[in-house]
Amino acid sequence: MLEVRELDVTYGEVPALRQVSMTVGEGESVSVLGANGAGKSTLLRAISGLLRPRSGAITLDDSRLDQLPAYDIAALGIAHVPEGRRVLPEMTVEENLELGAYLPKPKARRKETLAWIYEIFPRLAERRLQHAGTLSGGEQQMLAVGRGLMLLPRILMLDEPSLGLAPIIVDATFDKIAEVRRQGIAILLVEQNVQRALGLTDRGYVLEQGRIVLQGTSRELLDNPHVKVAYLGM
Repeated sequence: MLEVRELDVTYGEVPALRQVSMTVGEGESVSVLGANGAGKSTLLRAISGLLRPRSGAITLDDSRLDQLPAYDIAALGIAHVPEGRRVLPEMTVEENLELGAYLPKPKARRKETLAWIYEIFPRLAERRLQHAGTLSGGEQQMLAVGRGLMLLPRILMLDEPSLGLAPIIVDATFDKIAEVRRQGIAILLVEQNVQRALGLTDRGYVLEQGRIVLQGTSRELLDNPHVKVAYLGM
């Protein structure tokens, strides 16, 4: 469904991604792993149109994405939940969610999609009239994921969903992402918590200094000696 081919991205003259190639299939869950500064967030930003690649190609089915503006890429069914949640603090939970359904098709189904989001995240239903800025970090993360789902995406891209959360909230967050996965939505997950990410996804890629150095099934990566030493402390 989604294919990235030989992607190069730079910040000015500083290379951030070098010859990165990867795929995400229909309904598949894929993780992108690596340390801070490896290029994980840059990859998501390039896919969603927030960064223009220097070279390479990104395609969704037969549509070329790397020359499109971000709003056209969203309209094709790619939702990007950025690092740091980025909810609008002075708006209510429900208003934040409704903003995710701004395109014609999601807007027409907004009422039923809201009901679905509240079923997945009952805490958001309880807080629906509360300002987003007053929510806990975990609740804000649920809200950010819910807002992405309001787009009715084919692919949900999640950037560090566990960042800054207490361990018990991380468990709840990953449980909810697993529930989204069971709905048949493809997931592209950027996450530093390697064990949790590979426990959730079918396959993974390891980025180091802007290059993919390893790829394989989640089981293969969990058993890989380099992953064990570099990312699992074993």
